[in-house]
Amino acid sequence: MASIELDIWRGEWGLASIDLECLKVLTYMKFIGVPVRVREATNPFFTPKGRLPVMKDGRKLLSNFEEVVEHLKSLHYSTDVHLNTKQAAEASAFTQYLREKLYPAYQYAWWVDEKNYCDLTRPTYAKALCIPFNFYYPSHYQNAAKEMVDALYGEHTDLREIERTIYNEAEKCLKTLSDRLGESEYFFGNRPSSFDATVFAYLAPLVKAPFPNSTLANHVKGIANLTRFVARINQKNFRHVTDEYNRLNSKKQSTGTQSEREAANFPNQTRNKILAALFAAVAMTGYAVANGMFQDFKEFENTREYNDMFENDEDDN
Repeated sequence: MASIELDIWRGEWGLASIDLECLKVLTYMKFIGVPVRVREATNPFFTPKGRLPVMKDGRKLLSNFEEVVEHLKSLHYSTDVHLNTKQAAEASAFTQYLREKLYPAYQYAWWVDEKNYCDLTRPTYAKALCIPFNFYYPSHYQNAAKEMVDALYGEHTDLREIERTIYNEAEKCLKTLSDRLGESEYFFGNRPSSFDATVFAYLAPLVKAPFPNSTLANHVKGIANLTRFVARINQKNFRHVTDEYNRLNSKKQSTGTQSEREAANFPNQTRNKILAALFAAVAMTGYAVANGMFQDFKEFENTREYNDMFENDEDDN
């Protein structure tokens, strides 16, 4: 087997990638333990379909999650071999259910909600892209999401009504997922499947990303077993990413605290410096008087040299 390479969107907030599709493929590869070289791409323009992720195995290029799963299965890498016929059918039905009910809400939260798009999504993807593509792709993805939402809910003229409808359906979907998971570690037994990778990819960005308008994210965070599911998979498979994020975040907070302390102490520091300068000036003046420096200067004023200086100035004029 040739060395497998995987190009993905960069990570953020303790996630291995900011992107749903990239997280699907990356998580699945972690589950099966396939050797892979992961690269954070900055330009999807030259990819086969103009998007990420892209898996390269020799001369074969794949960018679709289902195609990646089938290709790796042909190489005898699979997490679904333990599923019986009924479980496999159930996993397929749930996957389609997520696509119909949760995916539109996911896209709405990321791309259609203007507050989220302007304050979170656009700057995050712009940061991941190189110039000039950071000016093009975010708005391109936003337009695609808006077109999808319009095709699904075009009969509603009020955007707020669309939002309520989308999030209500997503909330029902999340409850169904929660009921199916129960207290189990994974959705089908004690081993992960491709469906677990899919669910994690949907939920992890909603749990981790700091959405300004967090309606959908709050639905996820309010379901305890789903948030534990995300935390377990993240810790088991991406611990190095989480640890690095926590380390950098702690360092940033420490630096911020120090800056805040310095800012808080600034008035006192300024006052102390002024008082110290005044004290030094008084002390130096006292020392000068004590040593007769002013007297010496007065005597110097009466000397011939001092008078000559001003006489010369007058002559020059």
